[in-house]
Parts: sequence; C-alpha cells; structure tokens
Amino acid sequence: MIVAGRSGEGVRLVLEAEEAMLLSELADQVDSVLLLGSGEDPAIDRLLPNAYPDDVEAAGEFERYTRGSLVDGKRQAAQSVRDATDVSDGRDLVEIELDESEAWGWLTFLTDLRLILAERVGVTDDGGYAEDEERDDYLRAAYEWAGFVQGSMLEILDPMDA
Repeated sequence: MIVAGRSGEGVRLVLEAEEAMLLSELADQVDSVLLLGSGEDPAIDRLLPNAYPDDVEAAGEFERYTRGSLVDGKRQAAQSVRDATDVSDGRDLVEIELDESEAWGWLTFLTDLRLILAERVGVTDDGGYAEDEERDDYLRAAYEWAGFVQGSMLEILDPMDA
C-alpha cells in the first residue's frame, strides 16, 4: 500500500487488489455491526457510547435523537470505502484519489473499524492486548494495518509542523 499526498488537499492511495478486497470485506463487517448489532455487543458501545452514563433518561433522549443519524453517517463512510475498493474489473492495483472531505470520511470508517476490532481482539486501555483470552491473529493484524493506514492518511491531511 502506498499512501501519498497529492497536489491540492487530499490523499492518493494505491492498493494491491488483495488489500482493496480486504478493505471492502472489512467495510461490509462494519456495516453489519452497525445494522445488526445489539446493545449486548460491546463493539456497539464503543461505536456509540452512552453520552450520559449517570442519567438514564437523558441518555435515552440523546440516543433517540442522535443514534439514527450517527449510524447513517458511519454506514455511508463504510459504503464509500466499498465503492472505492471495487476490484470486479480484475485490476491488480487500485488507485484511489480522495479529496479532503472524502479522506475524512475514510478516517471515520477506519476509526469505526479499529473500535470494532479493538473490542474483538481485546485491546486494553493502555494499547496492549488482554493476555487472558485467546484472540484471532488475523483480526489483530487487521487492527494494526488499519492503524497504519489511518496514521499515514492523518500525516498527509494534518501534518504536524516541525
């Protein structure tokens, strides 16, 4: 994968077909969690945390007015990733040009993906992994890879002055 800046503000991604397919599959999984996930799934709690943990009435009111639009925005971000990573034409490389707004949408998706994967692989508050549980190495690798992509995009979109 190559993540680079481009003239103007935005990001250019060059993905191998396998990477594009992986991102598309992960976007499907994020969408499924958002669409089918219940309050019993701790990943939903990470994606849509309780705004008022000490006030049940205020939390319910906040969720009633905001949850639908939050879920819609997250699902749209996942859909934009699926659309951009389509490899049905048999290409070996997928080149994606994102303007700044599109790139921030991708970052929304990558954040949501990493929140879900963090829950699934047992990422602890200090950034390590829970030792007491057997976790899927594939999901850990996907978590780390998504972090690399996210960090690379952020370096382009919001470079720190040296």
